[in-house]
Formats: sequence, structure tokens, C-alpha cells
Amino acid sequence: MNIDEKQFEIAKQLHLSGKITKAQKIYLKLLKTHKTNHLLYYFVGTTYLQLQKYDKAINNFEQSLIYNSLFAETYNNLGIALAEKKKYSLALNNYNKAINLKSDYTDAYLNRGISFNKLKKYNEAIKDLNLVIKNDPYNSKAFNSLGNVLKEIEKYDQAITYYEKAIKIDENYLEAISNKANVFEIQKKFKESLNLLNQIYKKNPNFSSLLQRTITNKMSIFEWEEFNELKETIKNKLLHDEIILDPLIIYYLFDDLKIQSNNSKNYINNQFKDYQKTDFLNKKTTNKKIKIGYFSGDFHNHPVIHVMTDIFKYHDKENFEIYAFSHGPDKKNNIWKKAVIDYFEKFYQVYDMSDDEIINLARENQLDIAVDLSGLTKYSRNNLFYNRVAPIQINHLGYPGTSGLKSMDYILADKKVVKENEEKYFSEKVYYFSDCYIPTINDVSRTSSIKICSRSDFGLPENKIVFCAFHNPLKINPEIFSVWMNILKKTKNSVIWIKAKDEKAITNLKKEAKKREINPNRIIFTEGIENINDHLKRLKLADIFLDAYPYNSHSTVYDYLATNLPMIIMEGSSFPSRVASSIYSSLGLSELIANNYLDYENIAINLANDKSKLLKIKEKINIQINTNYLFNTKEFTLNLENIYYKLLKDDHRNL
Repeated sequence: MNIDEKQFEIAKQLHLSGKITKAQKIYLKLLKTHKTNHLLYYFVGTTYLQLQKYDKAINNFEQSLIYNSLFAETYNNLGIALAEKKKYSLALNNYNKAINLKSDYTDAYLNRGISFNKLKKYNEAIKDLNLVIKNDPYNSKAFNSLGNVLKEIEKYDQAITYYEKAIKIDENYLEAISNKANVFEIQKKFKESLNLLNQIYKKNPNFSSLLQRTITNKMSIFEWEEFNELKETIKNKLLHDEIILDPLIIYYLFDDLKIQSNNSKNYINNQFKDYQKTDFLNKKTTNKKIKIGYFSGDFHNHPVIHVMTDIFKYHDKENFEIYAFSHGPDKKNNIWKKAVIDYFEKFYQVYDMSDDEIINLARENQLDIAVDLSGLTKYSRNNLFYNRVAPIQINHLGYPGTSGLKSMDYILADKKVVKENEEKYFSEKVYYFSDCYIPTINDVSRTSSIKICSRSDFGLPENKIVFCAFHNPLKINPEIFSVWMNILKKTKNSVIWIKAKDEKAITNLKKEAKKREINPNRIIFTEGIENINDHLKRLKLADIFLDAYPYNSHSTVYDYLATNLPMIIMEGSSFPSRVASSIYSSLGLSELIANNYLDYENIAINLANDKSKLLKIKEKINIQINTNYLFNTKEFTLNLENIYYKLLKDDHRNL
């Protein structure tokens, strides 16, 4: 070796002992006199990789390959650095080269399997990871990675088996324990998930997302003993930029626009901190018709598609071509997709496609406008909009807040959900509808399995006021529950009807009622119903709906209106806590909107104790359903199209 071998050996020993920066200094010093030594570039690149400086790592690995293109380890580590920058296809090419040079290279097969998973090439990923396990049966990372693939394809029990194998090999493998907890959470086994999260806490209290997942699992079963303490801890960490929450979860906890906005922007900045954009000539098209691409992970039985179905239907096909990019799983027996598919010029099922493949597909179609109907929700594909798939990109409907993306040009809203002085909290330019931004929903599932629907079928009393509070458990918190219990105290002849299935959740909520001096038998529990018409029939059995806070009901407000079920609303200080009040204000039902908990209680109590007033409100709702603009989807669609015309004409970026 034509370098100072003693210094080189010292550097390697430092490197192996974890003193990466010290080792790197020696490597770099040696490089000044040995500028063509591929091993030095390789080791320098590896130190940068370990220090998470991926661009510098890539540069050094590429330099190493100039001087030796037959060193498999360099290709493997270059692949890792590229994968960290989310360039999975390029990473794959390098793993292939490493394997071609070294056919038994276990690490390269492992890393290739991980990249295949990221590219949604699940069969290829499973093949690689099984090969690693066959050759190295004690490779805990391979078992964990295979569990991740199985989780992606919703084979949850198998995923758990592989996570358990990884943990058996390495009992301190916190990532595998966390992944197992995540699957339990998906399966709604919240107590099992919490037990695992507690194990992680004992070993590393600062483990990624631990606080968020702990509080959401507890909220899912109404386990509120530490709720206020956890919430306060999370708030303090958010204010000091010490943690980043899932941008949807934050809405269940805080009615604070500044906290929400800052978190979304931090979430995006963190997601793309090592990501390099692909080039896109961002210019207007010359299409004869305006091409709109609707991107959503929810082309199935979901509130977003309930709202959008008639808009897709009533789009002016003489002047618009609409394209669907469905990036959620392709559900079986999906009547919603079947109902809308013919409204589109093309309907692309892209769930199993990589980001690059979808971006290229969108650009081939030369879209004028891309509408993101998912935002920062479960099946979001933020990479698409970060790289830009159309000259104009719009955040609409699926996510009630800023996307945090500087490349997202507009968010559509109304002046009830976003005040003009609040636009500073949005990375997008806010474009306002003249009225409420969210219209009525459509039901394409015409059949109902319920023939006769009576209160006795659901254990409801015949001659009492039934307050209804069908909510995602995450929307129910100790404060709003206390308000509901106060209402029951002051309306003696009443019960509250709540949706809950988990036995632990039911037990906990009964216990919380007792704490508030309410007989737990006054809470009537029921399970969710998949069929919307069955759900609507059941809603008709209730008298008054009690909305949640700080995350209001949104499109589901129209379910309650369809059954003439008046809703008591608490209007808040941010987008997600104002959607219901926006709808009700547009319908002239402001008397049901409260600005504080005491007003909320009084509105509900007065309505429950005055049957003639309740009847008049129901009659008012019925009139609005038949006459209000929000129930005229044709007119609403025309107004949406006018917004598209204006955005194309007056785009603020002057393309």
C-alpha cells in the first residue's frame, strides 16, 4: 500500500471504535498526498454516510469508483447514501453492481430488499430478504425488514412473526419493537401496543415518535389518566422544535394555528432534508382543454370521495379533461371507484408505483393543474408535489391545513375556516370560495341491509332525548367529554349514544362517566356501520348530535343534515375546528354554534328541554337541504371551475 500504513491503521481503529470524526480527519489528511487511492475515498465516504452528510458521501464514493470500479463495497455504500436521499431506483442500480461483483454479498441483498420495498416492488423485496435470512439466519435487520414488507401488503400477523424473530435475536432492537407496536395499533390492539411502547420507554425515553404514539394509543381506548401531562409535555417540545408530530394527529390535540403550521413545515423540512428534486420545466401548457389531475389515496368509501363524486360527475367535459391518480390501496368490491371511474379521461391506479414513475406519468399527461386531495394524511405522496407534477398545484379538501410545501401553490378555503389575517400560517397562497368551501356529499351505495330501524334495535330508550356523539375516539378528549356529562346532568331524561367497540375503551369511558357523577348506564354504546344508508337510518333515531372539539366534524356534517339531526358545534381558532361552523353558518344555523364550552352546554340543554324549538330547527334544516347552494353540486362545480380558470389566468407566479 503506497500510503502511510501506520496512520491508515490508526484511522481504521478509530473508525471501528466509533470515533468517526477523528478517523475522518486522518483519512482526509492522507488523501492530500494519495489523491488516487480508492480505499481512502471509500472510507471518507463511509464516514460522511455515518455522519448523515449524504451528498459528501456520494461524492467520495463516486470518486472512489473512478479509481477502482470493481470494488463491491463502494457500490453498496453508494446505494445506501442514495437511498437516504430517497433515490431508490439509483440505489438499486448500485446494489445490482455490488451483487454482480460479489454474488454472496449479504448486505447488498439486504439493502436491495429494503429499496425494493420503498419502490413498492414487494415480491422482489421478499425474495431478497428471504435470501439474506437463508444465508444469515441471525440477521435481525433482515427479519425486521421483511416484517416491514409484510406490513405494507397488510399481512399483519405474518409481519408480527418476523418482528418477533428480529427481537428474539436482539432484545434491544427498539425499531423492531416499535414496528410490532405499530402493527398492533393498526389492528386496533391498543393495550398490546402500549405495552410494547412502555418497553421502549424504559430503554430509550427519547425514541422517535414515542410520545405521539403513546398518547394516541391511550386516546383510542379513552385511557386519560396521564392525558393532560402528556399533552403538556408534547406542547412544550413542539414549541421548542424538539419533536415533530404526525400533522394530522396534532389537530386532535391543539386548536392552535401557529403550532399546527410550524409542525407541518417542520414535518416537510425533515422529510425532504436529504432529498434532491428532479428537474421539471415549470411552464404553462398549451392544451386545448384544461387538464386537471386529482391525486388521492382515498378513492374508496371515504369522506373525501363522498364529497368529490358529484364534482367529478358534473365537471364540464367540453372544457376540462380530468385525470385520476389513485395512490391508495386498490380495495376489493370498491363501489366508489366503480361509480366515478367513467368520469375521468384516464384513471390511474398508482399505489404500487414509485414516486418517479408517478411523476413521469403525470408529466406525460401534461396536466395544467394538480389537485392534492390527501394532503398530509395516511396515503399521502408528498414527493409528487415536492417535485411538481403540474404548473399549478392545489391543496384541497383532504387535509384541513397547510401542507408545509413551498411547491404547493394554493390552498382552497373560505373566510370562515381561514381568516385573512391568518394567511401567514400557510405555505400556500390561500384562495377563497365566496361561500363555504365544502359542499354536500353523495352516496353511491343505494342499498341498505336494515329493513326496519327502531330505537329498541340499538338499546335506546323510547321516550328520552338521545344525544348522539359518533366520533373517531381520537376526537373525544376529557374536556369535551366533561361538557357532554354536564349536559346529561342538566337534562335528566336523556342518554348519550357513543360509537365504541373495544372492551377496554367501553370500560374506561364508563369509569370516566362515574368520575363525573353520571350513571354509566346513560351511555349507550354501538359499533360502526360500513354501509352509509344503514348509518343514516340509524342516525334518524337520535335527537341531537354533539360535535367534538378541537377537531370538528367535516364532511360528515352532511350525514347529520340528511337525517334532520341538529348538531351543537364548538367553533375554534384553526381550520379543523371551524369546518362545521362554516357549513352551519352558510345554512343560517348559527344559533347552534358556540364559542366556548358554557355556550355549547346551554345550546344543547335548551334544545333538549324545548321540543318545539327542536322541531323548528329540524324544519329549518329540511328547508336548507332543498334550497341552499351547498346542496347544488352542479353550481358548486361551476364555481370550482371558475376558480381553476382564474388561477390559470392570474397565477401569482407569472409563469
